[in-house]
Amino acid sequence: MAHLAHYREAHPMVFVVTHWINLVAMIILIISGIYIHFPFVGGLEGICRGAHLLFGFVLFFNCVFRVVAAFFVKTSPTGGTREQVKDYKTWLPQADNRHQALEWIKYYLFLRKTHPLGAKLGVPQKISYLLIPVLIVLMFITGLCLWAPVMNWAPLAALTNLVGGAMSMRIIHYFGMYVFIIFMFIHVYLANVEGFAPTALMFIHKEHGGLIYDPTVHDIVGEDNDVKAGEKC
Repeated sequence: MAHLAHYREAHPMVFVVTHWINLVAMIILIISGIYIHFPFVGGLEGICRGAHLLFGFVLFFNCVFRVVAAFFVKTSPTGGTREQVKDYKTWLPQADNRHQALEWIKYYLFLRKTHPLGAKLGVPQKISYLLIPVLIVLMFITGLCLWAPVMNWAPLAALTNLVGGAMSMRIIHYFGMYVFIIFMFIHVYLANVEGFAPTALMFIHKEHGGLIYDPTVHDIVGEDNDVKAGEKC
């Protein structure tokens, strides 16, 4: 079975940029975080702590911008169409997702050969992507609780005391990093299980032909074998 076409309208350039920022920030945070806890070579403590702090703020504010932008920027609600709606609608339950949760799980577990025809994001993708902003905020707050210039602020100090002290907060922050690592592996798998066209679209804005989907009738209405004819820069 052919796959849906992948058009740039699914990921406008502003979201390509925020996605790149997320990727770079997460990688630097993970590497610097591991080094801070396990300094395997000497002389990089200051650089790693500075990078960890800087990119912690970068990741948080990039996340805030991405969430706010979802209410203003339009994207395609499904693959295979250039029609667009406000992006936040693609993160919520859609008619194209109805009764598909189990079918998507079967597909991701190789218990179903063909992927369900539906919204841009499958049900498991929606759930995992909705959780990641929550994780980013939690990691940012726990990081602030460990940052000397603000750790004694009343709300942060109270939170630290609530979890049992600075060491407990440090452990929570540290293991939160592994949640990020697990998410990245899951994200890569879910995004590329049908092929690398979605990743090429997200990272280098490269379109890919395929089936044309009409979100108003929730069905295939044709095939686009020459995406260059309809490309938009």
